[in-house]
Amino acid sequence: MVGVKGRSGSSVGSREMDPAEKYYQMTVVDIDDDDDDEEEENGLKKYSETSTEDSIRSIHGQLNHLVLENLSLNEKILRASEELTETRGQLRGYTGGLGFSLDNTSDSEIIRLETLSKESCEHSALLEVFNVPEFARVLVCDLKPRLARLITKCFPAYCLLVAFRYHDHARDEASLTGLFNTVHIMLKDTLTNSRDLDVLSLWLVNTWRLFNLLRQYSGEAGGEEWHAQNTERQNAQRMQAFDVEPIRRQLKSRVDDAYQALMKHAIEPVLNNKIVPGILQHESDWMNGGGKKESKEGKDGKALDDLIDLLNFIHAKLSVYGADPVLLGTVFGQISAWICALALNHLMFRKELCNFEKAIQIKHNVTEVQSWLHSKGLGEHRAELEPLVQASHLLQSKKDEANIDTLCGEMTSKLKPRQVVAILQHYAPSDGFEERCLDADFLVKVQKKLNERNEPDPVRFADHDGHVLEAVRQSSVRLLGIPTGIPRPALLSASQPSIEVTVDYDCYIFILLRILTKLFTCARPVCL
Repeated sequence: MVGVKGRSGSSVGSREMDPAEKYYQMTVVDIDDDDDDEEEENGLKKYSETSTEDSIRSIHGQLNHLVLENLSLNEKILRASEELTETRGQLRGYTGGLGFSLDNTSDSEIIRLETLSKESCEHSALLEVFNVPEFARVLVCDLKPRLARLITKCFPAYCLLVAFRYHDHARDEASLTGLFNTVHIMLKDTLTNSRDLDVLSLWLVNTWRLFNLLRQYSGEAGGEEWHAQNTERQNAQRMQAFDVEPIRRQLKSRVDDAYQALMKHAIEPVLNNKIVPGILQHESDWMNGGGKKESKEGKDGKALDDLIDLLNFIHAKLSVYGADPVLLGTVFGQISAWICALALNHLMFRKELCNFEKAIQIKHNVTEVQSWLHSKGLGEHRAELEPLVQASHLLQSKKDEANIDTLCGEMTSKLKPRQVVAILQHYAPSDGFEERCLDADFLVKVQKKLNERNEPDPVRFADHDGHVLEAVRQSSVRLLGIPTGIPRPALLSASQPSIEVTVDYDCYIFILLRILTKLFTCARPVCL
């Protein structure tokens, strides 16, 4: 029993070991799972190492990108710093109240040195441009107006002419048109974006001069009036290979653009604010018994002087850059027309201005402007102000039926009928001079009499489109020789303070020499 039990127990025990075996087997299976875990951990470690390496590479790439970007920014900062230094040098003594300013000096205060004539030296008047973009950039963008005052007047126009002549001499049409197109694009952009009086004056004068030079030195037939007074040497320097008429057509458009921009954007906004106070409201000393009568703003006493000063300022700007009499006449003829039109428009509809006393003062103010035009050699444009003179005569004349023929005749020949009637409608009789206002019957008779006469030429109002082109056709710039020497810098007069002149003059000359150096590193004179 015991043994059986033992056997049975052993057998039972053996049977009861089956779960143990399974247990051990499960334990062995668990050991296999640990190996898998280790493999997973190894895989994770390898993945983490790989991802870390990728991250490090990515960081290094970003760092390299930042370094390159930093270097690029540093280069931009250095360039900007150089430009700022150069600009500060240009503006030194220009914006400060105590510094010397070239813009405050008149043309009479600038001494220009003439080149020595060398009879044995013959110049070809040819300029080879081998870096066209840089040449155009320096000539159009870097040559600032305050520096252009120091060298030969119309220097850019002459540079372009001799450059065109070189390509004409070499019979290189592509280079000739390429040079003009590059300069033309930069010039068009400058005229479109600029509102500065100096910049617009500089390039109006130079485009005008280049346009006339291309007519004087053109080789095509049909322009004999421009070649008739040329010297033998000038005729020898005319274009030989190409007809430059297409270039002149494009250049004529730039002349008109420069004129329109100068008149509309630089002159008109300033001039309009000075016309009415200077012509209609200003009262001279003799009108007030020796004392100036000031308005509420206290400015009427010097309004006419301000207007004359503005005219002098514009004339000086154009003259210092080399404007010829025809161009000056074109500009100031239009300014005179503006003065007349705006003043007459206000006079016709302001009752306080239509009286005997005001008429005397208005005629005096207009006469002052006409005298200024005559003193500047622009006397032919005094007729632009004649309608204002006739309006003042109309206000001073006797207004009755017996005088209608005079009122409607030569006295008002420059005025339109509606302008005469409008002035008479707003006329206010002066105390002690006329006892009554003008009645309606008198105005009707004046209107009928005015309708019987031929309509006069209309007064030019502020419409100057195309005006400059007519003046270009009759320009008298014909006997211009091509400058053959290096541009001669101007010296300041000795009347200026010596310390300030020395510092600022050196600064301007240094900048000027830098620009000329840049210019002649991309172009060189050619000797035949």
